[in-house]
Amino acid sequence: MRPKILLSVAAVAVVSSLATLGATSLFGTATKVPVVTAQSTASMPLTSSTVPDMVARTNPAVVQITGTQSQTVQTFFGPSMTQTSTVIGSGFVITANGEIVTNDHVVDGVKNLKVTVLGYAAPFSAQVVGTDYNLDLALLKISAPKSLPYLTFADASSVQIGQYAVAIGMPYGLSHSVTMGVVSALGRPLVIENRNYRNLLQTDAAINPGNSGGPLLNVQGQVIGVNTAVSTQGQGIGFAIPSDTVTQAIPYLEKGQTPPEPYLGVSIEDVSGAQYVPQGYTSQNGVLVDSVASGSPAAKAGIKAGDVILAFNGQTTDTADELIQDEYTTKVGQTVTLEIWRGGSTQNIQVTLGNMPQGSD
Repeated sequence: MRPKILLSVAAVAVVSSLATLGATSLFGTATKVPVVTAQSTASMPLTSSTVPDMVARTNPAVVQITGTQSQTVQTFFGPSMTQTSTVIGSGFVITANGEIVTNDHVVDGVKNLKVTVLGYAAPFSAQVVGTDYNLDLALLKISAPKSLPYLTFADASSVQIGQYAVAIGMPYGLSHSVTMGVVSALGRPLVIENRNYRNLLQTDAAINPGNSGGPLLNVQGQVIGVNTAVSTQGQGIGFAIPSDTVTQAIPYLEKGQTPPEPYLGVSIEDVSGAQYVPQGYTSQNGVLVDSVASGSPAAKAGIKAGDVILAFNGQTTDTADELIQDEYTTKVGQTVTLEIWRGGSTQNIQVTLGNMPQGSD
């Protein structure tokens, strides 16, 4: 079981202002995805023009994504009917030849995809190159008559809690809105609707419906995350997919493949918050296994519901968050040792991690 709070995906639109920058990119001339090295991207002195100048540079690479989605609804009297709605989302250009990153939930089941780019009167038809449900990422491609301005990614290791974060979007249809805050937390694992996010960046920069798929930027204009969701329980809690997750996924998405993602196959929770704790287990630390997916690596290794996981490859796992992060940072095919408590004694069990099925825990 992953930590749950009431959240909403944030899909409406992102559009930018200012004129296109012609044939050059915003931060270079390469056509492949550039990543800015760590150096000092987390902190930068702010002046009255820092954020406005950055927004002016980055806005032309932020795009609006639209399409149509049909669903069958049951009427109170009479037969069911098909209802078609317009879907509006966000994205940003990552290569001069028109590759665009957005959320999977922006394009999932959507037809007639169009991308509006600043400086062009008519939208471009968009091709879905690759998607990943688990990571909630999608890669689109458009063909423009000339090179497009694009954004670069910050090195994720340079992102720090407390640094400035700027989200660009069109929340509730309000054109090219800019919100600013700080990075509130890193490595958040969350369940949002039916998606299990294992590594999200948290920010208090306002992220609302309309920001989905748009960039979360540092003050230098580099992408530190892809805006994805907002908490409906309080203000100042938004989430983004961090830059390293995106850059690692892109080479696979470009080939129409899903990136490998390490998979244990257990539903877990903190012992300290569990309603049921195995008889004889007295510590408040540890991770309780609620269930084990059939045929999963954990099931094959003999992990059972009711086991308490105490350590992952020698690293203590006091909380579910810690175990999720340990799992996330391993590799598919890697064999790890889990120290577990079962029936009053501890034992070590080796598990070879698999590749997470799409749509799986």
